[in-house]
Amino acid sequence: MKQAIRYHCLMLAVLVTALLALTACQQDGDEAPGNGEATLRLTLSDAQLFTQLVTRAEHTITDYSRFTFKLSGTTISGATVTDMELHVADDGTAKVAAGTYTLSADNRAYADSDNGHPWYSNVSEPFTINVNETQDVNIALGKPKNARVSLSVDDSFTQLYEAPVLVLSDGERSVTLATAEDVCHFIIPASGALAYTITAAAKAASHATDMASSTGFVDIQPGYNTTITLKANPATGVIIPVADAAHGGTFD
Repeated sequence: MKQAIRYHCLMLAVLVTALLALTACQQDGDEAPGNGEATLRLTLSDAQLFTQLVTRAEHTITDYSRFTFKLSGTTISGATVTDMELHVADDGTAKVAAGTYTLSADNRAYADSDNGHPWYSNVSEPFTINVNETQDVNIALGKPKNARVSLSVDDSFTQLYEAPVLVLSDGERSVTLATAEDVCHFIIPASGALAYTITAAAKAASHATDMASSTGFVDIQPGYNTTITLKANPATGVIIPVADAAHGGTFD
């Protein structure tokens, strides 16, 4: 009888030990790092706008689809990562291997599409992201790296001409402006200037004749809005394009 009791006690002890071991294994599995993946949560801040005010305007960009993101640094295992293109989801998150990195953002392709858009390009501060961690990463975009160009028509011009057309070109891309509402953006060419061509029709009963083509160059600078104002000499009718930077100071 005693032997049977000892046997049952022994079996009970073995069962309890096995149960404790299984529980420990499950807990270890829950805490295991898995494949070493982490989550990056991105914000694109301080995106400055072209403005005609001395004070700059800023906004935060939430549409990541127009940017190319590249990751550089070292994984937690010591592997080097160089300009690895990273997919950022609509909510600003991306999966990365744990490690220490910098992240760059650039929307140059979008900036050169259609009439153009502000071009932003910058790199985050170095950051470390651990396994299973969600890390906030910010890229301060700063001032646009291209120029914005707009058209204005002076009263001296409208007295003699109508239907003006301004064509701007950097040698590879051309954009047409025809009204004061039209604007365009250009990345600064090596020469620092855009070529322009102006055509306009003379108004009926004016002493002016149709302007078939007036050509020249206008200097542009990154971060500035340059307005090209069309004027006309009241005596001769000659069109005088006047370019000025509407922003009075630098974007710093």
